[in-house]
Amino acid sequence: MKWIAAHTWLLILLPLIAGILLCYHTQFPVNLLAATEVDYLDRDTILCLHLVSEGQERSKTIRYTAEVQDGSQLLLYLQRDSLPQPQLGDILLVQTIVRRGDTLGDFDYGRYLRMQGLVGSAWASRRNWQLIGHQSVLGLQSTAERCQLWLHQKYANLGIKDKELGILSALSLGYREELDKTIQQSFSASGAMHILAVSGLHTGIVWGLIVWLLTLGGLSKPLYEQRVWQWILTTLTLIALWTYAFITGLSPSVMRSALMVTMVEIGWLFRRNSTSANTLASAAVIILLINPLALWSVSFQLTFAAVASLIIVGKWLQEHVILRGKLWQYIGGLLIMSFAAQMGTLPLTLHYFGQTSNYFALTNLVVIPAAFALLLLGFGSLALSWCIVGEWLADAAQWCTHGLRLFVEWIEAIPYSTTHIELSAPAMGFCYGAIVCSVAMMRGDRVKWWWLTGVVGCIAGAIALNR
Repeated sequence: MKWIAAHTWLLILLPLIAGILLCYHTQFPVNLLAATEVDYLDRDTILCLHLVSEGQERSKTIRYTAEVQDGSQLLLYLQRDSLPQPQLGDILLVQTIVRRGDTLGDFDYGRYLRMQGLVGSAWASRRNWQLIGHQSVLGLQSTAERCQLWLHQKYANLGIKDKELGILSALSLGYREELDKTIQQSFSASGAMHILAVSGLHTGIVWGLIVWLLTLGGLSKPLYEQRVWQWILTTLTLIALWTYAFITGLSPSVMRSALMVTMVEIGWLFRRNSTSANTLASAAVIILLINPLALWSVSFQLTFAAVASLIIVGKWLQEHVILRGKLWQYIGGLLIMSFAAQMGTLPLTLHYFGQTSNYFALTNLVVIPAAFALLLLGFGSLALSWCIVGEWLADAAQWCTHGLRLFVEWIEAIPYSTTHIELSAPAMGFCYGAIVCSVAMMRGDRVKWWWLTGVVGCIAGAIALNR
């Protein structure tokens, strides 16, 4: 009973996941993929498409998310040329063939698109589409995309350019459309890719900056002891936090962290203490109630696996690794958190991407402080863009981003910087079984060696199923 009381979040999360899986496999009471069952697949047809996202430039095409008249959505790739390209909200008449997508190894691209609520993808050359009208898109997602693009252009107007512009926009705004492919590979190989995907790290930094500003750098902390000011400061903090979540696109990772902070702030306001596990489980429940298909999102899986590992493994390591001196405590804390997050996400990373960084700990010692500095410089330059100080901060952000890029490329160039292993889905499950058994073996006052049998068995199962 004590174990159940300490893990009440499982009583909420596991039945919800089981219910979603049941609905998916039995298509009762709701078919989650019903919107992707259409009759125009794999045949030459003419569709009236409404562009509901900004165009994302590729080497030879521009990609849009488009909505068909029946309400279904698909990815539309239009051939690039010198003529003006369609914009968000345009209505096109397109002759094309919509396809699900091929299966690449164990990765079913068509199934992946359906999990995102998309029917499939289509391609059209310039002579196969015609602009016939325009209708404004007023949804939250499209509004967030326009806001991202506007702020990205503000960065460019302040003099930030080249590869550094793409890095800074991805890191601070979640705008990744101008992120160079070689840069993405460098950050992935060095173990720094997580700072280019706006997540809990970024939200935590922004939360800290907001609280620091509202308390005038900590000078007005006594205001928190006054009930009226507690309500005012909490309200302003949450408004600012959700504004940041909005302009970064409301991705699952940002939603998770914003929801967790909201619950902590509200609990503090009403004098209620909440455990990290319960808060994480509640955030997962809310996101899955809004969009059950988010369960199959790579971003959702990675962010919740990382935070769960930080809560379980990271907390245990911090309790057992004692360091003296503020500098060593800071370095040790970064290394512990990096190891814990890597431990929780490694099987997923190998399954989806087939590679992992061997120097992630060294990388995080630099990129995490750099992310803090770049968020401060980036938002500072945007806020003060009307005066010369904004230009100074933009110049500082340009140089800081350049230094970060050089460091990441240096890590990538070190021999054996990456390990390439592809995990099948069953093998990934056994890897997580080995991690769970390892954590269970080490938790408590003494090592429970009988769990070693489970570790060895799960590793053997992963090797056997991954051949």
